[in-house]
Amino acid sequence: MMRDIRISHRWLIILTAAIILSSLAVILGLRFFTNYGTWRPVSSSGWIFFAGWYLAFLSGFMVPVQSISCAPQIQHFTNHWVMALSLASLIGVGAMIYELAIVRGYGFSTPVFDLRTMQVEQADAGFVGSWLGGFGRLFVSAIVAAWIVACLRWQALSWRGLVVLLVSTLAVFLYQAAFEGGRSFATALVLVVFFASAGSSIADVSHDGRLRLSSLRFRHAAPLVLAFVVLLANNQYNLTVFASRGSRTIQTIEQQLDQTLSATASTHETADDKAPKAEQLEIIDQARASSAPPYALAYLRYASDFDIDLSSIRDLDQLAVKYSRAMNWLYITQGANEFDRIFGLSNLSHSYGFYQFPQIAQILSKLLGKDMRYNLARNLPNVGTYITLMGAFYLDFGTVPSLILAALMGLGLRYGLQCMFDGATTIFSLSAPLILVIMAAAPVTTLLPNMWPCFLWMALMCASPLFMAGSRRRESV
Repeated sequence: MMRDIRISHRWLIILTAAIILSSLAVILGLRFFTNYGTWRPVSSSGWIFFAGWYLAFLSGFMVPVQSISCAPQIQHFTNHWVMALSLASLIGVGAMIYELAIVRGYGFSTPVFDLRTMQVEQADAGFVGSWLGGFGRLFVSAIVAAWIVACLRWQALSWRGLVVLLVSTLAVFLYQAAFEGGRSFATALVLVVFFASAGSSIADVSHDGRLRLSSLRFRHAAPLVLAFVVLLANNQYNLTVFASRGSRTIQTIEQQLDQTLSATASTHETADDKAPKAEQLEIIDQARASSAPPYALAYLRYASDFDIDLSSIRDLDQLAVKYSRAMNWLYITQGANEFDRIFGLSNLSHSYGFYQFPQIAQILSKLLGKDMRYNLARNLPNVGTYITLMGAFYLDFGTVPSLILAALMGLGLRYGLQCMFDGATTIFSLSAPLILVIMAAAPVTTLLPNMWPCFLWMALMCASPLFMAGSRRRESV
C-alpha cells in the first residue's frame, strides 16, 4: 500500500516554474553542443532582455491571486462542448482543404515544402487571402479547446464524445501533415493534452489544497502515458520530415550551392556580419570541392542562413548520417541568435501585434481594402526563422510592453493553475495548460500565431452560462 504522502499545491506551483525554466536550461545547454556548428555569441543587451523577460514573468507567476467570483464555470454540457468544438475543427479542416487544394489550386499532391514556398510567394505578390481561409484556421484551432475540456472533465466524457474527438483530431493531424507541415501544432496539442491531464489528475486526488499520492490510480496515469507515447511518435515524425526535406534538397544541391555562394549581401547585413559569412561560404566551398556527402552539403547550405560558425564541424560523413538530428538541433537552438539579430536593428519597424496575430491583420485588410499585414521580407533580416516568444513580443510591442505582458502571462498562469488544481473549470483553468505549453516553447519559438484563437473558443464556452442566465432572467420578467 502506498504511503499517504501529501504535497502542497504551493510546491506544485513551484514545480511548474521549474518546468518552464528547465526548458530554457535545456535549450541553452544544447547551444554548447558543437558537433553541428557553434552559435556565435549573443549580445549582452540581448541576454539582459531575455533575463528581464523571464524575471517579469516569474514576478507575476509568484503572486498569489485571490478567487475571482465573477469568473463563470463550465459545470455541465461537457459532452456537448467537446462534440461541438470537435465538429467545429472538422468544419475548419474541410474549409482549409477546399481553400488550399481547390481555390488556390495547390491540389492534393504538392509537397508541403513547395506548398509553403508558394504561399510565401503569393503573400509577397500581395495576395491577402480569403474569408474562407481565415475562418477555416480559426475553426481548426477549436480542437485544442476540445481536448482541454475533455481532459479537465474526463469522467463526464461519454464514449460518443470521445469518438468524435478522436476522429476530428485525426482529421486535423492529417490536414496539418498534408498542407501545413503540422510539426509545431501537433507537438503543442500533445503537450497541452499532457499538462491538462496532469492537472485533472492532481485535482481528482487533492483534498484541502494538498495532493494525496496514495489516491493515484491507473486511470490518472493512462492519459499521461498515452500523450507521452504520441509525443515520442511526433518527434520521430519531425525527424522524418527533416530527412524528407533533405532528400529533396540534395536533388538540386549543386544549384542551391551555386546560389548560396553567389548570393549578394542582405540589406540588413552589417559590416560585422560580412566576415563570418565569408568564412561560412569558404567552408561550404571546401566541402563541396572535397566531395562531401550530399546530406552534409545540404545541412551546410541550411546552416549558412544562420549565425553559426561551421568550422567546429569535423566529420562531414557523420554529419550526413545524423542529418535529421543536426537539423533538429538547428531548429530548436536558433531562437536566441535570430532574436539578437532583430534586437540589434537600429531601424526596426515594430509589428504592433500583427506578427503574432496575423489573422487580425488579414481581417483588417479585407475590411479596409488596404494591406495591413506586417511585411516580414522587408523588415526582418532572416524570414521564416524562430525568434523565441520574447523576441516575438519585442517585435510586436517593444521592450516595456513586452515586460508588462510577460508579468500578466505569469499572473494568469498562476491563477489558472490554482483553479485547475482546485477542480474549477473556468477560463483561467482552461487557459493554464495552453499558457504553460507556450511558455515551455518560449526559448524556441512563439506558438501564439496558431494558438491564440483557442482562447476565443474558451471565452465562448465560459461566457455561455452568462448568456443563458441573462436569457432566463428576460424570460421570467
